[in-house]
Amino acid sequence: MSDVDEIKSRLNITDIIGSRITLKKAGRNFKALCPFHNEKTPSFVVSPDRQIFHCFGCGKGGTVFDFVMEYHHIDFAEALEDLAQLAGVKLERRPGDTPQQQLKHKLYEINHLAGEFYHYILTKHRLGEKARGYLKGRGITDKSVETFSLGYSPNSWEGVYAFLHKKGYDDGFMEQAGLIIKSQNPSLKTHSYYDRFRGRLMFTLKDHRSNAVGFAGRLLDPDAKEAKYINTSETPVYIKSNVLFGLDVTKAAIQKENEAIVMEGEFDVISSFQAGISNCVAIKGSALTEGHVHLLRRFTERLVFALDSDVAGDAASRRGIEIADAAGFDMKVVMMPSGKDPDEAVRENANILKKAVKDAIPIYDYFISSAVSRHDKESAFGKKKISEELLPVLAKIENPIVQGHYLRKLAQTLGISEQQTMDGMAKVKAVQARGRQPETGEDKKATGESRGEKLEIYVLGLMLQGKTTQWFEEFKEYMTVSDFAHQAVRQIGEKLEAYLVAHKVFLLKDFADSLPKELTPVLDEAYLWDISDFLEDEEQFAKEWERALRQLRRDMLRRKIYVLTREFNEKEKEKGTQTKNERDAMQKSLRELTGKLKALENQS
Repeated sequence: MSDVDEIKSRLNITDIIGSRITLKKAGRNFKALCPFHNEKTPSFVVSPDRQIFHCFGCGKGGTVFDFVMEYHHIDFAEALEDLAQLAGVKLERRPGDTPQQQLKHKLYEINHLAGEFYHYILTKHRLGEKARGYLKGRGITDKSVETFSLGYSPNSWEGVYAFLHKKGYDDGFMEQAGLIIKSQNPSLKTHSYYDRFRGRLMFTLKDHRSNAVGFAGRLLDPDAKEAKYINTSETPVYIKSNVLFGLDVTKAAIQKENEAIVMEGEFDVISSFQAGISNCVAIKGSALTEGHVHLLRRFTERLVFALDSDVAGDAASRRGIEIADAAGFDMKVVMMPSGKDPDEAVRENANILKKAVKDAIPIYDYFISSAVSRHDKESAFGKKKISEELLPVLAKIENPIVQGHYLRKLAQTLGISEQQTMDGMAKVKAVQARGRQPETGEDKKATGESRGEKLEIYVLGLMLQGKTTQWFEEFKEYMTVSDFAHQAVRQIGEKLEAYLVAHKVFLLKDFADSLPKELTPVLDEAYLWDISDFLEDEEQFAKEWERALRQLRRDMLRRKIYVLTREFNEKEKEKGTQTKNERDAMQKSLRELTGKLKALENQS
């Protein structure tokens, strides 16, 4: 038995998924709100029998490995290690054999070594004396230096380059890690590469699993003409929009408090952490991204923004708020003392920030307050500017009750009728709807919006969950497997027909194991279709089968009539391309198909 099969045999998918989201029994399966997209009605189904999951909203599905990979944003090798540990399985072969995984591990390794080099220079070497004094002046303790892996990059062209070169790393790999830069004029130096970070206080950037993915470097000289901060360029392990500074340290506190305080900079987090505000992270700017939202959703349901800039006045920040709202977050904003960021507030008096966090106001109250502070609500022009800023924001609130509350509040704030704000909202929504791009065929495939495809999968699902052998024979009385338009359903139907010929009893697991892997997702989707309302009622189940089969027959007849009619009309336009007998035969076929459809519709 392989490591993967051994792990699957020891773990129950419902336990793994149920420890992360709330599952409710639905017949032989379990249902939940999907953790991978925003929805109000549960469409996420887990099967203990098949040990699989599928979301009928976004289309994601698979085994326990697929869930862990998607939920935690990790690759297969990492999921294998995590689940092996849970299952108590000692892996015969360590993951990481793929070139991509090997590269990631080497990047984690070289970043860790670089971080140790910078940390040593800061804490032990004379070159770090100035940086040590700087940190002491800002009230940063030695313990925080250790906790957050702070360092210092010497003001040298070849500091980390020389260190890593001695460790055996080549130039190209160091460049790929974002630690060195190729010189445009290599003749001026001994080497054609030089350190990216020079003379800077170094913050080690880690993912939530404590892997070192990159660095942020801050200049100590306020009069320097270079950029105050520079970051590692994006690499296979460092994607800025997916990294939150401090999360590796603060995630336990965030889970405990069920609240993440979102800040802008590294010093904001470190100073707050020292003061006992330990459930905080930094987004390195004011814009929350989809990656940040997905990451934070694993640990909490509430966000409190304690940012330097005015969130309401920044378009990128507003977009981040919309993403977080769609993900179901409860959001508040800290009203910081004038001109202060969290770091300054804590250094002056930690109680200032603690009180501000405690008194944080709901995000949309803040939006209204911010707009009113920047525009004259008493003038017609001011009302216009406020409504133009706020209505597009309020239009994107997912919850209609919350949306209605803030429309009323906006009307009261501007001294206008609620109907006027509703009319304005309707116009905004109309503009937003016109601006949406049409969905592509791929989108339809992912969301299952094709009615014909959904019906075919549904019929297959009923057949698999019901009296498979009997109902397949009933299906063949009126149609053939080749009538299926959905390619995967047609292929599964062909396999099912052959299986039923070769076996006296239908066993789903045996049949599923015999299918090519590319057909498994559609089989799973069909088998996980929620029929809990009539699953235990044999009579109701049989009636639903008859109804669905009749609908499928109608759809297939209509499709055949459409195809044959189009073919007939095209041949009529191209005179001389068909004989009278061929024309008569096509007309006869059309009459027969139309007669069958009419008779079927009369039965309904």
